[in-house]
Formats: sequence, C-alpha cells, structure tokens
Amino acid sequence: MRDLNSAYFRGTFSERQQREADVIPVHLPSLASVCGDSGSHKGFAKDGWMVCLAGLPGHGKSISAINFACAALDAGEPVAYVSLEMSAEQLAARYYAMKTGIEVSLLEQGNFNERAFEIVSEKTNYLPPIYVPDEITSDWQHCADFIKECVEYYNVQYVILDYLQICNSGNEQNIYKAMAELMTDLRSYAVQRQICILVLSQFNRETASQYKLRPRMSGLWGGSIIEQVCDMILLLGHHAYERDNENKCARTWLLVEKNRHGSCVDIPLFQSYKDLSQREGLEDELSDWPKP
Repeated sequence: MRDLNSAYFRGTFSERQQREADVIPVHLPSLASVCGDSGSHKGFAKDGWMVCLAGLPGHGKSISAINFACAALDAGEPVAYVSLEMSAEQLAARYYAMKTGIEVSLLEQGNFNERAFEIVSEKTNYLPPIYVPDEITSDWQHCADFIKECVEYYNVQYVILDYLQICNSGNEQNIYKAMAELMTDLRSYAVQRQICILVLSQFNRETASQYKLRPRMSGLWGGSIIEQVCDMILLLGHHAYERDNENKCARTWLLVEKNRHGSCVDIPLFQSYKDLSQREGLEDELSDWPKP
C-alpha cells in the first residue's frame, strides 16, 4: 500500500518523472516527440507501457518491429524478441540486413562472401543481446516462460511479440475471451516488472477487405481489449501504401491512432525491402507521397 499524499511518495514520484533514461529509444523522431506530453520521454517508457503495432500482411509489421528493436540495441538496451512466424535464422537474416545494409535475400540464401560476414560481426559485436526462443511455437505458456526468463534472469526490459493473434492460450472456444486474457496478462506483467511490451497485431477481416479506407483501431483483430490496455496504438496505413517493386521499397504512413501520453500524429514512412531499413519521409519528398 502506498499513500499518494505522503512526502516519501512525492519524493520518489519526482525522482522517477525526471529519469529520462527509463525509456526505450525509437528510430522515428516524430514518434519520439509525442511519447509524453512534457517532451521528457524520447521513446517508450519502461514503467509498464503496452504498445500495439498493427498492419495488414506484407505491409511492414515485422520490418517495423526489427527497426524498433535495433533502435533499442543501439542505445544499449537488450531485447527479447518473440517471433511466432520466423525461426531464429530467418529473424537473424533480417536483423543482420538492417544492421549492415547487406541485401536480405543474400543473407537468407547464405550467398555472401567472407567480407560480408566480417561486416556482420563488426556491426553486432558491440551490441547488447537480442534474445529469441530456441524454437517457433504458438503455445502461450511457452512464450510466457521465455519472456519471464529474459526479464527476471537477464534483466531485459523491452519485449517484442510478433504477432499477437498466433498465440494459442488454450481457450480456443472463445477467441475474444482468449485475447482478453492474453492482453490482461501481458499488461499486468509489464506493470509488475516495470518493462515495455510491443505487440504486433493483425486487422480483422472487415478492415482487411476495405483496404482503400484509412484503418482505425476499432478494426484490430481480437476486440476492444487491445484498445483498452495499450498506452499507444500504431497503425500502418494500407490505404496510402505505394510499393515500388523495381527499387524494392515502399512509401506509407505510420498512424499514431491512440496515445495516452501525448499527441496523435501521422508519420510518413519509407521502407526498404532490400535491407529492411525504415525512416521517416523527408520534407522535400512529401509532395509526391501518398496522402494519409
């Protein structure tokens, strides 16, 4: 029990609010700028934040997640990355491509020379760990055990779950109840351990079928529980998605649809499908950008 009116609580509250180090850095400046009304946060806070990133298949959810992970690693923050679709080797190819600029297809095929391998080592040797499970599984208990091991034994404070709807919590009779239980468990654990959890999500069938319309968080697959428990909801704007197959890149928007701690903004997003890098659209590029 804590008394909010006590001098002790006021003192610890003041100290905690001033600790800018307790954030997970992000790779998009416009997103960092709205992580907190006061501007003190420069990323996702570690005090129990839940962030959801949603998008249609093939529109950049996993690319975004890898870029979020790399921003944290570059700042010295270890990451637990739970991919329910990709093996450790598949995830490593994407991660190494993003860190080195080597085309991901070469890494996936093992078609690269000794110098490329040296570059991978040079770019990743100094970084903190990025932990991944030994095997792919959709069993939620297995995923939960892995997350707990990373957090409680290896002091990881940033967890990425890719993606939410694949998790099998054992309650297949009512998928919405299962999703509610899963999200509630994640939120409770994030608050208890003072960590940040980024979950990736699909849209429901109705939203997926209306891909020309701007997505809304009401279209998240799994019901309103995601809206309720998350501090921030980020949507990849499939309605304004332009892919350039010749140059292996795409232009789209990252829509901050919910932000409990700051403003909601639309961020122009450039994605490379060669090395999986991601950045904000530059001001002089926006005249040709698809409209949000």
